[in-house]
Amino acid sequence: MAAARVILHLDIDAFLASVEVALHPELRGRPVVVGGLPTDRNLVMSCSYEARARGVRPGMLLAEAARLCPEAAFRRGDAQAANALRERVVELVLETTPLVEVTSIDDLYADLTGTERALGLPIDVAAGLRARIRARVGVPVTIGLGSSRTLARLAGKVAKPGGVAWILPGYERAFLALVPVAHLPGCGHQAGRLLERFGVRTVGELALASREALFTSFGAHGLVLHDRARGIDRDPVEPSITLAADGTRTPRAPRSIRREGTFEPEEARREIVAAMLAYLVERAAHRLRAHHVRARTLVVRIQHVDTRSAAAIARAADPEPPFAEQRTKLDPPTDSTAELLARAQQLLGALPRRRALVKRVGLTLEQLEPAHGWQRHLLEDDGREARADRERRLDAALDVVRARHGFGRILRGASLPLAATHPLEPDGFRLRTPSLNQ
Repeated sequence: MAAARVILHLDIDAFLASVEVALHPELRGRPVVVGGLPTDRNLVMSCSYEARARGVRPGMLLAEAARLCPEAAFRRGDAQAANALRERVVELVLETTPLVEVTSIDDLYADLTGTERALGLPIDVAAGLRARIRARVGVPVTIGLGSSRTLARLAGKVAKPGGVAWILPGYERAFLALVPVAHLPGCGHQAGRLLERFGVRTVGELALASREALFTSFGAHGLVLHDRARGIDRDPVEPSITLAADGTRTPRAPRSIRREGTFEPEEARREIVAAMLAYLVERAAHRLRAHHVRARTLVVRIQHVDTRSAAAIARAADPEPPFAEQRTKLDPPTDSTAELLARAQQLLGALPRRRALVKRVGLTLEQLEPAHGWQRHLLEDDGREARADRERRLDAALDVVRARHGFGRILRGASLPLAATHPLEPDGFRLRTPSLNQ
């Protein structure tokens, strides 16, 4: 008889704020707000539960957070430290099971199915894991257990903050009956609003709806909601890291690579925006090669700040959108920094220019596929090595140097103007925390 599935969902509580407390223990017990200083024109990205008790919430203006909680410690955040702490948490979970899927910067899934004889009851395993993470990493975590990914995540919502909850087998439908439909994974704001219009407010009420009605309203996604409302979720935990017999760990290649850089204060100089994009391209291309994949699609986007007054925006017949993007196909697919940089610069130049400051610039590499080596070119007409082969050898050499001395020790000239506005450290430019793209 097959063992009942036991899926663990782990969420780091108030992640970016918890990172600041772990780095600066004197902040423990104090309200902490991450996103910038009260004078910065930016939003709260994370806040401790002490700050939330005073009414501060992620997405709120920093100035409003300062008004509600003037005694809070305001921090800009540290993207590199956040990534490092997240990796330490993942390492501790991997000591328990190799089946670990990292789904975002602050949460992951692990499969504990069939481990009870070796590790003990799942609830005891989760409690021990929570204690080890708190002792060794210094961040609080919430852990949910259930027979599927959906139920494990919902159990974590019950246990927040800092607790452990297990939805026992056989009690799934009873638990789901009173859960607000907005908490069901996959039910976003738009779907939630539409369901409320139909009088559906709990998962139990959603479970009573027919498959036909949900398919008519939401398409194929409606069938997913129909199953999850009944506790049916067969999606497996797909390990993000493969462990070999000799202990070697190989990270799973991502489905896409997204990089963004945020300007604080907002930027008007086109050369700085272009330098930020060039640096992000270097980072993204470096990660492509680390995972031995190449990209077939490149997307470049830019976000402006609308500095007009609310009245002026209301009077405008056709307001300009604050966000724009351009995309292109890469044929053949590539992992070459020079090729990606040239194409990204072309896309940036094709984006509409606005009489407004730039808040954010970014890129996404999509349709990734395995890299199986490359076909070398014949010599150019003058007998020199083909440029594409030279660029590829240069990328390989830079990857070796960066692995040994740090990414920021050597950069291309297109990225260097960014040094005028961002500190350059051994691991690269210190970017704003929203991107977490080191």
